[in-house]
Amino acid sequence: MDGMADHVILEMLLTYAIPRRDVNGLAHTLLNKFGSLTGVLSADPMRLSEVDGVGDKTALYLHSLYDLHRRLTLEAASYQRGAARLETPEKACRYAVALGTGDRYETLRIICLDANMTILHTETLQVGTLSHVAFEPRRVIETAMLHKARYLILTHNHPSGILIPSGDDIDTAKMIAEIGAKLEIDVRDQLILCSNAAYSYQYDRVFLYSTPTMCNVMSLEEYNNTIYPMHDRNTIS
Repeated sequence: MDGMADHVILEMLLTYAIPRRDVNGLAHTLLNKFGSLTGVLSADPMRLSEVDGVGDKTALYLHSLYDLHRRLTLEAASYQRGAARLETPEKACRYAVALGTGDRYETLRIICLDANMTILHTETLQVGTLSHVAFEPRRVIETAMLHKARYLILTHNHPSGILIPSGDDIDTAKMIAEIGAKLEIDVRDQLILCSNAAYSYQYDRVFLYSTPTMCNVMSLEEYNNTIYPMHDRNTIS
């Protein structure tokens, strides 16, 4: 399907949900409303069903495809059945990128780990806007303590695609690390995500995944110059 246009793929999917009907126009309507194939599949089923011609069953069908894709991506990231171990930065970043697949707004998540760096719990703490997500240190620590985490990893995404940490990002990273240290909870890393890449505060490097198993490691400057060579670097999200 790599060479197929979004509307062709969506039209093919719709024919399974709405047989014996021309769905070409509906495919274009959905893409215009939600912006992309990913936008359509990741949209809330209630919003999908508001589109004329999309019933509740079709909306649930489309969204279930997105859920399936996300699950398969997470399984590919963990490379094993059951709980995944994130003992290397490559694995941690790969898992975080997979976890955030499809996020359209800034989303703050926590990954709680035991002493062996095995995942105990993951949770979405807050969903924000296109350029900001609220951060509550108390909730982060409470979640870590509730699940008896020895280590934790915090992630949030930049929908703009620019992985430059904002001033607030830097201040928050320092604050949560200091609070965790007082409570003997090791904040192993804080990650900024974008599409198929993650910036690690701990290692000051970007981990870029061209495939679920292939990772290129580079500096923040190298990444941003490669992905957005003409972008205004003063634009922080």
